[in-house]
Amino acid sequence: MPGDDVGGYRVIRTLGRGGSGAVYLVRDEGGGEAALKLIDATDAGARARLAREVAALQALRHPAVPRVLDAELDDAEPFVVFEFIDGPSLSAHVKRNGPLPPARVAELANALASALAAVHAAGVVHRDVTPANVLLGAHGPVLIDFGLSHHQTDDRLTVTGLVSGTAGYVAPEVIDGADPTTASDDWAFAATLAFAAVGHAPFGTGMGALSRTLSGDLEPDVPLALARALTAAPQFRPSPLAVARALGEADGTMVLDARAVDATLVAPTWLEDSDGDFEVAEEAEWDGDEWDGDDELPERVVPRRRTVLLLWGVALVALATVAPLIAAAIALGAVIVARAVESAARAVWRSRERRGVEQGGLVAQAFASPWHLGRALVLSLPAVLIAGGVAYLISFVGHTMMATTRAPLLDTIVGVVAIALLGWGPRGREVRRGAHLVAAGLAPTRGWNVGWGIAAAVVAIVCFGVSFGGTDQVWWPLGSNGLY
Repeated sequence: MPGDDVGGYRVIRTLGRGGSGAVYLVRDEGGGEAALKLIDATDAGARARLAREVAALQALRHPAVPRVLDAELDDAEPFVVFEFIDGPSLSAHVKRNGPLPPARVAELANALASALAAVHAAGVVHRDVTPANVLLGAHGPVLIDFGLSHHQTDDRLTVTGLVSGTAGYVAPEVIDGADPTTASDDWAFAATLAFAAVGHAPFGTGMGALSRTLSGDLEPDVPLALARALTAAPQFRPSPLAVARALGEADGTMVLDARAVDATLVAPTWLEDSDGDFEVAEEAEWDGDEWDGDDELPERVVPRRRTVLLLWGVALVALATVAPLIAAAIALGAVIVARAVESAARAVWRSRERRGVEQGGLVAQAFASPWHLGRALVLSLPAVLIAGGVAYLISFVGHTMMATTRAPLLDTIVGVVAIALLGWGPRGREVRRGAHLVAAGLAPTRGWNVGWGIAAAVVAIVCFGVSFGGTDQVWWPLGSNGLY
């Protein structure tokens, strides 16, 4: 209440309230004003979120992120004191005055993109980027309320089965149960800018917004640069810096490079190589122009699953020492599928870049899958013939010189050579990219990664054990002597 004293700060008035506490405008002993967040001391989850908020903000110095002035986390009344941003929220401003003009949307995008780049570089995910959490201060917009934020290695504080965040600004993969990531912050960033540009939430509000988000039912008046960023697939989203640049170029507005903004990291313990200077975590791969479908699939849309692919490569080599023809058939099928997926992904990317999230071309690509498979089969023939020929030659010469049909070490070498030629032979880059896309689809989360990795390790151990244990090779469907 006004006039109360909290930790040496005199309460002036209430700025806002939430489910686990309130934010007050306070005055310190020197007469300076600040914002004090006070939480319910009996709410362990709120206390933990407050600790995370303090840890996140103390590690940053950025003009679009409020500074932490004081904090008492173990007090009977846990609180944190921020610099006071004297200005309305983006939500209140737009509701009162209508949508922002394009030039101001571009300026807002640049400031928030720079802030998110700094936050993500510190290893923090905000998880609740919304118009209500953007204040329009005298010196520019400021991103506030890191109460839901977490370091990327932290455990989640939300109850299993519940979605944390604000309906209409929660990324579709989070609604589906995935852990929030920097990509989900990127999605919320685009949704917040869409609100600023059109005056209403791009997917509506309330519980209906969740279903509309999942179905991609985007409002038709959202600018194309933002519609492209509101795609359901995280790997297809342009970075916030790329979105800001595209909005600025579309309006002719000069947009500052985020690297020129005064932003530093203050010795965060989780950044081993930090030298105190802020660097943009990721250069934008998309410059706002339509992507040329004849070019390669942009790097940033290809997720990486190196460990899983390496383990399954080892498992396939191990299988080749036991059942060469079966392993060869699996390798051939994998190469064709990987190349077909990469081809389809490039087509989807081209469609989304040209027409936005509403016409992503997913149904059309599903019907076109025979074309992609046929194309993959034809383009895979050179690499398959080379890999098969070289592998057979090495195997035949080796077994002839050793005068034996059983040489597990030689078979292992042959398998490694064959896989290397399939992945790095003619047009091998397409195969590697497609393999990463397939692996990402089969292992979308860390848990799935671990599960598939364990399965691959088990297959490899069993096959190598059988092979080096002296068991004869299986040459099905040929005879017992196979190709020799």
